[in-house]
Amino acid sequence: MSPFSSATELASAIRARRASAREVVELYLSRIEKHNGALNAVCTLDAAGARSRAREADEALARGEVWGPLHGVPMTIKDALETAGVRTTGGHPPLARHIPAKDASAVARLKAAGAILLGKTNVPPLSSDYRADNEIFGRTNNPWNLERTPGGSSGGAAAAVAAGLSAFDVGSDLAGSVRTPAHFCGLFGLKPTERRVPNTGHIPEPPGLPRAVRHMNVLGPLARSVEDLALITKSMCGPDDAEWDVPPVPWTEPAERELRSFRFAWSANFGLPVTADTRSAIVRLADQLANAGCPIEERSPQGFSWDDAWECWGEIAITERAATGGDRSRERVAALNKTLGESYAVARGSAKGVQATVADYAAALTRRDAIIGELEKFFARWDAFICPVTVGPAIGHVPFGTPIDVGGATVPYFIAGTAYTCPFNLTGHPSVVIPLAKSRDGLPIGVQLVGKRWSEPALLALAAKVALITGPFIPPPNYRA
Repeated sequence: MSPFSSATELASAIRARRASAREVVELYLSRIEKHNGALNAVCTLDAAGARSRAREADEALARGEVWGPLHGVPMTIKDALETAGVRTTGGHPPLARHIPAKDASAVARLKAAGAILLGKTNVPPLSSDYRADNEIFGRTNNPWNLERTPGGSSGGAAAAVAAGLSAFDVGSDLAGSVRTPAHFCGLFGLKPTERRVPNTGHIPEPPGLPRAVRHMNVLGPLARSVEDLALITKSMCGPDDAEWDVPPVPWTEPAERELRSFRFAWSANFGLPVTADTRSAIVRLADQLANAGCPIEERSPQGFSWDDAWECWGEIAITERAATGGDRSRERVAALNKTLGESYAVARGSAKGVQATVADYAAALTRRDAIIGELEKFFARWDAFICPVTVGPAIGHVPFGTPIDVGGATVPYFIAGTAYTCPFNLTGHPSVVIPLAKSRDGLPIGVQLVGKRWSEPALLALAAKVALITGPFIPPPNYRA
């Protein structure tokens, strides 16, 4: 039994009595004790609760009871999702001692499927950065290089899973907060279709405030295999009696297809530079798919404007977040725009969002509808769109707003981390991140596979076939023992 076994493998081993839930929990607790000091990935540990639940899991199995497909599998959860009886801070100092009375809906469903909570993983304040660093717990480090960030906002989640401190984690993604950490840490990650998984119990709104972030934010897993992404997401998705806008869309397994029957479009250019390593890795993947017999072309969606998408994302995201955090949102937008100026569409959109009226908000949502339609037309022809996750591999521990060097070009901080991800939050399309290559510095490079809305089962089946070409999860060198 390895700490780098997939959640699916661990669940199978526990059901077959090749390992007990208690043994698996102790394995991960020992890994946390050994490695978390350097990583600072797990910010709140519930060892007693995990041990107690593991004992109950083993006793249930001895009676012939299986709680669900994740019976006995240990998990960590991003510190932005509420967990009953376990501190949940959102990285926000006023919530430093917040202990929720109930689980977020996604967490409750994972527990009902048999998963065991080990603890919570670190985030930036209210999940508003792509580094995991806050005044309560400090910064989280990347297991591939401690001088680099694991990404954010689900940075602690990615560091924990990549280093073998947990079998899987669940993060949230408004601009890339699942996908960027998966890419920075060499993991598999999924941003599901918007509203596939309920957001109930998710903080960026501090508890007790109205639900304001009603679009574009999604919850998704970080794991060590595509199979795990499917298993975890199926366990979390579906209607919720606290969020009535989550529809009852079925999870329909696709018919088996040969890889060569899938049609791919790809682009490594949204009008922004990417590192040479990033582009060459994507070009190599395109060549490998072509050699496998797949129809594949370098092209972006016709009639789809990245500038329009970035501007609309900025306006809607800031309008909604400003509804419950006005001063905080204005300060964040001012800091962001100071590094961008009018030349970047997302800055124009976020500046509009700070001052938006109800009429402005309605107009932005109407523009969003049209942009979604353009991308859906594209997926009438293509099964998946292949593109970068960010402009390059994991950045260093730089202050918020620090420009990022990309092969000699200077790219603004926010743009570098989100420009290739947030358009698909705007449109709600699902995106799978799979590990693709290593940079010249030995850092992971991931790639996005984007599909049509509500296509997660088919998109994951496709991603599993592509992963046979790109390869499995590889543990960071210093964490293999």
